[in-house]
Amino acid sequence: MKIAEITTYKEGGAYTHVVELVKGLKNEVMLVTGNTKKSGFQEENNLLYYHVPSLKPLWEVFFINPPGAYKEVENILVEKNFDLVHFHSPLFTFIHGFLRKDKFPVIMTCHYLLDIKSNKLNSTIYQGFIRRMTKYIAKNVDKIVCVNEDYVPVFEKWGIPYNKLMYIPNGVDTKKFSPGKSKIKEKYKDHRIILYFGRLHYQKNVELLINSFQLVKQKIKNAKLIIVGTGNQFDKLKNMTSKNPDIDMTGFVSDEELINYMRAADFVVFPSRGENASFTIMEAMACKLPVISSDVGNAKKILGDNRGILLKEYTKEEIADICINLINDDESRKKIGDEARDYVLKYHSWDKISKQTEDLYKQVLDNRQK
Repeated sequence: MKIAEITTYKEGGAYTHVVELVKGLKNEVMLVTGNTKKSGFQEENNLLYYHVPSLKPLWEVFFINPPGAYKEVENILVEKNFDLVHFHSPLFTFIHGFLRKDKFPVIMTCHYLLDIKSNKLNSTIYQGFIRRMTKYIAKNVDKIVCVNEDYVPVFEKWGIPYNKLMYIPNGVDTKKFSPGKSKIKEKYKDHRIILYFGRLHYQKNVELLINSFQLVKQKIKNAKLIIVGTGNQFDKLKNMTSKNPDIDMTGFVSDEELINYMRAADFVVFPSRGENASFTIMEAMACKLPVISSDVGNAKKILGDNRGILLKEYTKEEIADICINLINDDESRKKIGDEARDYVLKYHSWDKISKQTEDLYKQVLDNRQK
């Protein structure tokens, strides 16, 4: 089989998902992207890319591509005898061409959010848009893959046939993301480290964590907050924290540096307004880090049974109280971290996920040929 995986380029959880997924596939794969100014073929890290340039991004999620982009991609796939198209969330305008035509079997993996913690009007508008878009896509694809199992019954209620839906979870590289020694720990050896890592975007709600940290410092004098990542709120958050010597913002770091920060931390906090199936939670769990998270996406499922701590009130006081209690309880931190890593080792190996996905490709192609 020859598979075209349509995703972002080096941006977001969908890209991470695809790169890890294809490592375990036995198929010939090309990654088609549409979120940069790049154009044409590129080989990188043993992966073949075909880049469609982006004219304009919308909300850092959707990208407008040049007119005629779909035809350009279609011609490439026909010329190179690709069998199936697998796109990851509705990211690019040229994807509409695959939905309009029936040239290739098409699968979509849903990485987007069904809900956001915002005011009632914004939430209602967003949910209405997502529902209409998903129902339209469902009519024009062979399968929808949900990385969050809870999405399956929701889509069924929307009238999407159950036989079009399949649950295949996100995974985590448990060899790369693992506990171990850290050079960063030496730098912060006299501190108790609270960590956030990921995109700095409205959805991630990092401002709430910063505000809660002021309350933590009143009780834990050697507490340190480290914020790893970049995004459209980086400058705003940098201004908020610039006068606080106990908050470090690193900007972008390599995976190697990130893992050093994770291995140095006491725990992580993710106060997000919305998620689907969070990679950052599972990466932290794989490093035996206790996770404090909003009850969004699949957080309740993967952090259940004492594998993490879920927020209930979403206030700075609640986050501060949990952080203070966790810093003062070494035994709880160790127990939570041990349970967390055991869980991701058992249920979220990329080998299993790649095999499930490959089986789905074969099923879709077999059904098309009947």
